[in-house]
Amino acid sequence: MSDRGQLLPRLSERVDIRLGYRCNARCGFCYYKESLTSTRDEPSTEQVKERLRIMRRAGASEVEFTGGEPTIRRDLPELIAAARAQGYRNISMISNGLRLADRGYAETVVAAGANDVLFSLHGHEDALHDRQTGVPGSFKKILAAIGHIQALGARCRISTTVNGENVERITDIVGLEIDLGAAAIHLAVFSPVAEAGGGDSPSMVDYGSAAAAIKRAIDRHRDRLPPLSVKYIPFCFMRGYEQYVMNLYQQSFDPDDWNYFMSQVVRRGERPLHRAIVHAAGLVGTLLLKNPGFALRHGRRGLETLGVTRLVELLRKRRPKACRRCRYDTVCDHVWKDYLAVFGDGAIVPVEGPKVQDPVWCYALARSRQPGSIVAAPVASPIAPGEGRATAFGA
Repeated sequence: MSDRGQLLPRLSERVDIRLGYRCNARCGFCYYKESLTSTRDEPSTEQVKERLRIMRRAGASEVEFTGGEPTIRRDLPELIAAARAQGYRNISMISNGLRLADRGYAETVVAAGANDVLFSLHGHEDALHDRQTGVPGSFKKILAAIGHIQALGARCRISTTVNGENVERITDIVGLEIDLGAAAIHLAVFSPVAEAGGGDSPSMVDYGSAAAAIKRAIDRHRDRLPPLSVKYIPFCFMRGYEQYVMNLYQQSFDPDDWNYFMSQVVRRGERPLHRAIVHAAGLVGTLLLKNPGFALRHGRRGLETLGVTRLVELLRKRRPKACRRCRYDTVCDHVWKDYLAVFGDGAIVPVEGPKVQDPVWCYALARSRQPGSIVAAPVASPIAPGEGRATAFGA
């Protein structure tokens, strides 16, 4: 996009609707790996449709169906069609590709109105990807699924969880994702939260190792990178690469990610009291903001969004003493508590300089498109993985 740098970052208009925890894969780094057969908190068809209505009235113009694995739901095409009928412009899902490898099913969801899919790819070859998903043959299936979705004219993005099992192959994985024609790439550093990880998990990776691998990948492929984000890593580990970092404070300004406030509202269901509590929490959180002036520039929604984000940071993360001297202290969400329990804070080195107040002062993806604009699927010619040709998706 030639005018990408001219776009003024706005709050995302995308909301996620979790369809349950059930999944047909068994990824070792999954946040819900103890709940993958459970139907707890799984909304009914009508509940999902009501949540779509609630968020549409609240200003959401994009929706992403998440899980678990959304394609497990028999009513997914019906839910996609309902979102389209309610006026959502971009309708997405996060998928492991196992079911979308069936061309007929892929045609069904695209015909219902899905125009954007975020695939989860965690290796550059069968052995590495299949070992992490726990499903033999899953690598071949996700490649087929990506091909189907692209051939049907929908936009295809790819996400990779950077973890202890694949960290040394991130350059190869990113290269494959570029060859596959990904419209965007999201590298999520493994987070030891919820039901994921623990000190002895093979998924555990320290920030220094993850950052070094990600920087090598960016350097190797810089001339043909599509828009790229690196999630869940403190800024101090990504010096010189800050434009790619997307943590909690950047998330709600990424047009391809969820507005954190809206998502918290919809996760509380249909009860007005629950939604009111989230609104109140957002306003209370503004009292704890270190950059209220920036939040106010985005009106009440900006205050509520960053206020809720601030409360989540305080509840789930920890701010090492060294962070107080860092120029990124205000715009960084610091470190997961469970990460510190394993690795400590000895590698945290503050970056000197004036304090940054705008969380998206350099975040490139915040300027990739305006929230609510129709996403366009790049035109890609079919290639065999590993051919390494230049693509039409360069930044």
